[in-house]
Amino acid sequence: RIGPAPAAETGPMRGSSALLQGLAVGVAAAAAFVAAHAAYARRARAAPEDALAEDDATEDAAECEPAVRMIRDHVSKKHPQGLAVELVMLDDVRIESVFMFEVAHLSAYAPKAGRRNKMDLGKDDGGYSREYNQLLGAQDAILQDIVRSPGGDTISTAFLRAGPRSELHFEPSRVRAAIVTAGGLCPGLNNIIQGITRTLLSLYGAEKVLGVRGGYQGFDESVYPPMELTLDAVDGIQNLGGTFIASGRGSFDLGKTIAFLKRHGINQLYVVGGDGTHRAADKIAEEAKRLKLNVAVCGVPKTIDNDIDMLDRSFGFDSAVAEAQTAIRSAQTEARCNLPNGIGIVKLMGRSSGFIAVHSTMCSGEVDLCLVPEVPVVTEGPLGILPHLERVLERKGHAVIVVAEGAGEEIFGTSAVLDAGGNRKLPELGLWLKDQIVAYMQARGKVATVKYVDPSYMIRSVPANASDSIYCELLAQNVVHGAMAGYTAFSVGMRNNRLVYIPINAMVKKSPRQMDAHGQTWERVLSITRQPNTVPPKEAKAPQAPAPPP
Repeated sequence: RIGPAPAAETGPMRGSSALLQGLAVGVAAAAAFVAAHAAYARRARAAPEDALAEDDATEDAAECEPAVRMIRDHVSKKHPQGLAVELVMLDDVRIESVFMFEVAHLSAYAPKAGRRNKMDLGKDDGGYSREYNQLLGAQDAILQDIVRSPGGDTISTAFLRAGPRSELHFEPSRVRAAIVTAGGLCPGLNNIIQGITRTLLSLYGAEKVLGVRGGYQGFDESVYPPMELTLDAVDGIQNLGGTFIASGRGSFDLGKTIAFLKRHGINQLYVVGGDGTHRAADKIAEEAKRLKLNVAVCGVPKTIDNDIDMLDRSFGFDSAVAEAQTAIRSAQTEARCNLPNGIGIVKLMGRSSGFIAVHSTMCSGEVDLCLVPEVPVVTEGPLGILPHLERVLERKGHAVIVVAEGAGEEIFGTSAVLDAGGNRKLPELGLWLKDQIVAYMQARGKVATVKYVDPSYMIRSVPANASDSIYCELLAQNVVHGAMAGYTAFSVGMRNNRLVYIPINAMVKKSPRQMDAHGQTWERVLSITRQPNTVPPKEAKAPQAPAPPP
């Protein structure tokens, strides 16, 4: 560990600092440390008793000049004003190889326009054309595994970074695109529709954009004819909840979808939906490839439950958590004002995962019990939720409960009944729990006033908030950049706070994902609610056998 180098420093410190003359102290210290560390380690291995010899130090410092230049260039680029802090070289943390998730490209089987990419801003209004500030290439990557530990893997997977490319696969004036939204509603759908339409028409000058109405059933035009999306048509729709082109569940027909694309000359299809919608989109991309159709099939992940794998978060999630606060505050008011022993139960969405419930609980700070699908529900005994609620009522006189819709399967069992979208119908844990609480308190000679609030459809039908609106604009622009570059069978999303392109088949393989019940998020919830932790202990990893002798 080093900081500012002393003025009288000699040996490798002095030699390295001379190379960095004129840079801030933090940069010089970092480069000096690289040289000194390497020199010392090499000398110590060769002759431990003479590890600090001056002549060896001078020689090794010269050998380390490439490393010095590397750290100088890296740090000065990121921090031109210098760091003025200590830098520590981590001996046992490194990345030696990076493997990228490959995103399919139409040029593998279809001809490309090969046109240079430029921003054509406002052509229809006498605008201008200019160069992009940054154009990306085929190996611009965002690492997937950014958390590293000593002795850990020296390899990392990576995603293709999203953004405009230098070469366009499509001639923009010949692009005919279609947008479809499928599945349940979610805040931000209209922002996505508007963003894709504006990027295609204003930034690239596409020929036409169609809105497929009512989800996948809209590809059958005898049911719902498509509508043309123009700049005027999408003006202002970002302020509305829902989806401007309507949605629907199920009704996917691959033959009718391909026929629609051929009939309208569609060469870019934008699919906005969850994991089921994306699985269908992947089938469309595979069929287009089999038929050698020059059609880019691109996705924007949509799930209010935030349960699509590989993403930091899905759009609309922040808006849903914010809207859920209104319901929690209402339940808290009801519980506080209804004596004795007022309890408010709030049901939130979360079919397979409890992300909305846990984030709403952390945001509120008023919740005393949070029930999610990932954590077993135990009613009585030392870890029981009913004794916990009794203790909460004794302490503060009222309680607030948040229940994810998919919680409690260990009590009711797994339902075999499916809805139109292929999802299992879920039991009403909240209503069942309401009766259990009343009966438990009555058995102890106490009265409980329980109010049940179900805002599940309210939180998904609101317009996107400011955070989600910005996120949707980023997603919309970047999915178009990917399509125009010729990528297909991909979805755009945020990973490690950067926009990336993810192959659809990789993204949906483990979706829907679940919250890690042994992770820090659940620990944060427990610190707020003070409820018993019913998560089974994590299984210890079996010790690895020692390596055989050479």
